[in-house]
Amino acid sequence: MTGLTWLASYPKSGNTWARLFLQSLAKDGAAVDINFEDDRPSGVGPRAEFDRFLGVDSSDLSCDEVESARPRLYEMMAADDPTMLPLKVHDAWLETAAGEPLFPPAATAGAIYVVRDPRDVAVSLAHHLGIAIDAAIDMMGKSDTRFGQTGDTHFGLQVRQRLGSWSQHVTSWLGAPIRLFAMRYEDMVSDPEAIFGALAESLGWSASPEAVARAIASTRFDELRRQEDASGFIERSPRAANFFRRGKAGGWKDSLNGEQVARIEGDHGVVMARLGYL
Repeated sequence: MTGLTWLASYPKSGNTWARLFLQSLAKDGAAVDINFEDDRPSGVGPRAEFDRFLGVDSSDLSCDEVESARPRLYEMMAADDPTMLPLKVHDAWLETAAGEPLFPPAATAGAIYVVRDPRDVAVSLAHHLGIAIDAAIDMMGKSDTRFGQTGDTHFGLQVRQRLGSWSQHVTSWLGAPIRLFAMRYEDMVSDPEAIFGALAESLGWSASPEAVARAIASTRFDELRRQEDASGFIERSPRAANFFRRGKAGGWKDSLNGEQVARIEGDHGVVMARLGYL
């Protein structure tokens, strides 16, 4: 099946790691530069891609108008290069204000969904945005949470991305009417050979175990952190000391207090249980 493949996740769930792994594997496990890729898009949030493909200045449009035009953007991207690497997205699977899927099924080959324990997401998100953990927990529990919007029109580098709550985001993608490969961040950490090998197989890539192992080595956490420490990282929030912070699963146990854990589990317990987090 031709079309675009989406690499989706709630923010700070392992999406960037998976994208860099695929970037390396596409080159037989070669080293990657975290700040430089080829000239093809790697994500769908940047306004520059919207403006370039559609030939309009997105800053002249409202957020709803930009969102309603995004399906046309993805149809054009799919027609332009249907073989491009999976595209990083943080939007929930939803409909635009015009009432159509944001990610048009006709231009979609499938999706990869990366999910992470929301207790770890809360800690990582707080560090990324430079906010208190309680504020991050609030964000994750709200149905109107979004990135890339200030008022009705946003002049930053990203288009509006509607996330919803963590639970809404997860269930929207797991229930999307497309071919989906889902993987947990915790399994990526504990058994990367099996999980990343299965990811490559789901994409129909004929990657050898040796190539998978090389790509895992090229994108191990200490290497990504080394590059960030040396040269910075274009995706790091200006409010965060590092993008690649700890790279572990279960770090919430020494970062959250009992009340914070109870709030997260109260907000998301049903979905957490479904995914094996409770």
